[in-house]
Amino acid sequence: MSTSDIKANAQEVLAPVHELLQKTPTSALCKPNQDIVTLRQNLSIGDAMQILAKRGILSAPIVLEPDLEEMGGLPEERELSPQLLGWLDVSDILRAFLDHLKRGGDLVPSKMLALMSAIEKAAPSFISRMLITIPSIEDRNLLYASEAGTTPLSSTIRDLFLRPSEGGMSAVVHRIALFGPHGDITNIVSQMDVIKFFAARPEALGPLADATLGQLGVLDSAREVVSVDPHTPTLAAFAMLASRQLAGAPVVADTGDLIANLSISDLRTLTGEHLGVLALPVAEFLALRHDTTYIGYSVHTSSLAQHAYFNAAHRQIGPGKNDIALFTVVPATTFKDLLAKFVERHVHRVYVVESLERPRVCAVITLTDVLRLVTSLAT
Repeated sequence: MSTSDIKANAQEVLAPVHELLQKTPTSALCKPNQDIVTLRQNLSIGDAMQILAKRGILSAPIVLEPDLEEMGGLPEERELSPQLLGWLDVSDILRAFLDHLKRGGDLVPSKMLALMSAIEKAAPSFISRMLITIPSIEDRNLLYASEAGTTPLSSTIRDLFLRPSEGGMSAVVHRIALFGPHGDITNIVSQMDVIKFFAARPEALGPLADATLGQLGVLDSAREVVSVDPHTPTLAAFAMLASRQLAGAPVVADTGDLIANLSISDLRTLTGEHLGVLALPVAEFLALRHDTTYIGYSVHTSSLAQHAYFNAAHRQIGPGKNDIALFTVVPATTFKDLLAKFVERHVHRVYVVESLERPRVCAVITLTDVLRLVTSLAT
């Protein structure tokens, strides 16, 4: 089936998926007895980073816990439940730290030693700030889904994950919170949960399962690929990504070949005391992060090889993931194999390359892109 055939018969191709999403309640994606990590609004940024790093997670809801002394008397149960204020993501912390560095009016140094000195000078005052001083956290992902048992997954994807906003754009969110009768958070459902749901049911996807990325027109509608130079300071690379509202990008050599992936996930164990490692060139940072040798940088020769951050990172990723993996697919990859790649590698983006032997990135596909693909073809 060609791309034009897919588009001409979109309703037929998507009918099984659309039916699956309509008959599946959002509650089907909920995890029983989910362990939900929350952050109190009166924590310092440094304390919040420690909690995220210890649990090996990248985000958590921020809650307002009631003050029993101020309430007086015996409060009702609903008054004791923490109230959701917003979400904190490691990317929020990174953007806030960049703003903190720039407050003095000076340019952020581009040389490694000068940047490391600037980071280490600014870090103590930054991590001592209150968590709620980080901008924008109060408005994001305040999404209520108390009727998850009757809300079809199709509505959750369209109205919550890809919620429409003014001007016809969508205000994408990556997770939603489900609430109990007293306003307490009972479950968190993420975009990855939706992808896992699809991947576990390839037979229910109908013709879409075996359609290739080329047939689905992924390359025809591909947006500009933003890449990272391996010799750029890691903080500068993340600053560039933040300015483009991206959470990750391919690391590309002078030849144009894909050689690595840099993403917010690489900061999974970052604490306030570790911020100085972000002055390293991306290539050295990744070599140390993945305990390997990489385009001239080696874990065996770097002066920061024994840094606490990288030791913690190695414990998190385990012995089976020491190499710097390239999360690639080709135009001939089927939709069901794309889903499997996301789930098996637990990544939020993969790179479409024309050839695995000479990996030059021609498109990037994210979890959000998959949800958009399904909903755009289904409407």
